[in-house]
Amino acid sequence: MKKIVFMGISEKAHALLVLGRLLTVLGHKVLLVDSTIAQSIRGYLPHAYATSAVLDFEGMDVAYGYLTPDQLERGLAQAGTLPSYDIMLVDTDHTEFVFRLNLSQCDKRVWCWDGRRLSLEKNEELMLRLGLQDAESPVTFFEMLAPAIPGHLAAWRAEMRMRHIQWEETVFRFPLDERDVAADLNNQHHGRIDLRGLTGAYRNTLLMMLEQLGDCDRKAARRAWSIARKKVRVW
Repeated sequence: MKKIVFMGISEKAHALLVLGRLLTVLGHKVLLVDSTIAQSIRGYLPHAYATSAVLDFEGMDVAYGYLTPDQLERGLAQAGTLPSYDIMLVDTDHTEFVFRLNLSQCDKRVWCWDGRRLSLEKNEELMLRLGLQDAESPVTFFEMLAPAIPGHLAAWRAEMRMRHIQWEETVFRFPLDERDVAADLNNQHHGRIDLRGLTGAYRNTLLMMLEQLGDCDRKAARRAWSIARKKVRVW
């Protein structure tokens, strides 16, 4: 099973749900795990009544309320879900889940932040608590910035204590646009993931993520978006 971890202080639940849906269109069996403190993914699920559960949503399994891999394993067993997933997407903003998952051995890692200085400092502390500074070789991360405002941020990396991190060339930037915010909110209130209201810029970033993280070509990524956009599930 391929493990893709999204770490850091940033609201990323909607983007991960869209990515998970696109991956299912490509034929992958997907498990999306919200292991964040806020558990914001519950706002998208129409039947998220328990404090922790594994639910089928938009063709993937979504797990929430599990802060460690052991808790997730027990949750999957109670749900009667076979551990035969092709891809696991993990959203986390603490160390408990990925510490025992062994972050350096995950297939892909995405460092997520929102441009704020405090978020940057918290992300630095998060990486240091994981002990990445003691790794024998630099650990590779993609960078995800959401929201990405117009203009250019200062050279923040020069101030970081993260010399042990190696950055991928590709950066996932989600421009701040009220249409994407509206689509996000509508998806929450309707309990579905509808791609039709999203902007072209949002779409292009998701296609880039699908290519880089899902290891598919541009043609397959565009086809997956087209199929997912036409199919809207009504609960």
